Amino acid sequence: MSPVDRFHNDVDSQIIEDHLAETEEISQKRQRSEPHERNFVRRALRQGVPTKDIEVRLPTTTEFHRLNPERDPTSYVRGLIDGEASSLRNADLTDAPTAYPGATDNSSIIRSHVASEERAVQSEAIARRYIQDNFEAADWLAVLVRNHETGETVQRITTARKIASHEFQAWLRHKNAHGSDIYLSLNTLKEHAHGRTKSDVKEIRHLYLDLDEEGQQKLAAIYENPAVPHPNYVLQTSPDRFQIIWRVQDLRQKEAEELLRALAQRFGGDPAATDSTRMFRLPGFNNKKYEQNFAVRLAAGTMPEPVYHPSDFRIETIPREPGTAGRTKVRAATAVGSESAKTQSERDWAYAIRHLRRGDDPDDIVRQIAAYRAADLYDSNDTTKLTSRRKPNPRYYAEHTVSRAMWHLGMARSSVADESRSPETKPDR
Repeated sequence: MSPVDRFHNDVDSQIIEDHLAETEEISQKRQRSEPHERNFVRRALRQGVPTKDIEVRLPTTTEFHRLNPERDPTSYVRGLIDGEASSLRNADLTDAPTAYPGATDNSSIIRSHVASEERAVQSEAIARRYIQDNFEAADWLAVLVRNHETGETVQRITTARKIASHEFQAWLRHKNAHGSDIYLSLNTLKEHAHGRTKSDVKEIRHLYLDLDEEGQQKLAAIYENPAVPHPNYVLQTSPDRFQIIWRVQDLRQKEAEELLRALAQRFGGDPAATDSTRMFRLPGFNNKKYEQNFAVRLAAGTMPEPVYHPSDFRIETIPREPGTAGRTKVRAATAVGSESAKTQSERDWAYAIRHLRRGDDPDDIVRQIAAYRAADLYDSNDTTKLTSRRKPNPRYYAEHTVSRAMWHLGMARSSVADESRSPETKPDR
């Protein structure tokens, strides 16, 4: 090694050592400061200080911002509030002074905090168990947080260990409580990936189905069909809507997507949910797309074992290569017309295929589908019978449907959304 190279190596080593020493010093200061912050929260709760005031005042009266420049102070303080409220649940606070102007009865505040803490503990336990059962701690995954009212979309790509941590889960609970839906990728990503595209997928871990219509009936058909194994997980995401998940191994990305298309065609799943980058809702959090919260929960009896192999799925796969549409041996309802389609998503797909083959402008097709899916649909013979609910984001749904139909037909996609679109702008189901 030349003297110049040795000098640069020494400088680099010194920089690394200084950074590690600085990081360790900050970590120790954080540990020393946390008891003071917890005492601050405990005193405020005893005095009946509203939680919103605690969230504002604590970071300004401590060293939190200096020691934690990258952390979200709101989620951190809310975690402290939840923890201290839990520790006070058996304390007799009925005679505690109400020193804070405008404070309410302490016992009711504590009961509220205790109930909130219990919900938080349950949510975190469900989400953490689901993550740990399906992924290794070092696996890299994507978390998508999307607020459909404000349009705010945040994507975080990090390790399963970090996502399952108390701090990360507290941040997710905070975002969920304020209107955001929580999604988790089902397949692992390459280490330090910057996006969630197909080229970022490292390993196929799951096959899945999105049943957004006639969920109970289709779910029963899956369990009764000997061609597919019993699912590992069944997530109920809203009334009569389910997301079905199988744990798998030894599957390449192309094989997995062929199987996903076959499963969707066989059991009437959403044909748009057949790509390897798909994200499903994280159990333990609320579905925020409706007027009332719906807790995303796991059906009884679902479990992470066994892990299945390709040979366990005895259905004919559906290849999708440019120019091969219509030559597959499997008769796909979505490719031959709306009369054979069973779900509204399939009928929309068939509509897009039919009009694209006629040479219609893709933008016109997008506008037609978006306008049609912007309202609830009812049976023409019984106007009181709801056949399909409106899409929360009909424009995105229409763009996605037409884009995938064009890909299916081997057509260029210039005027509609495509797979290169940033995952942070694509709301998953």
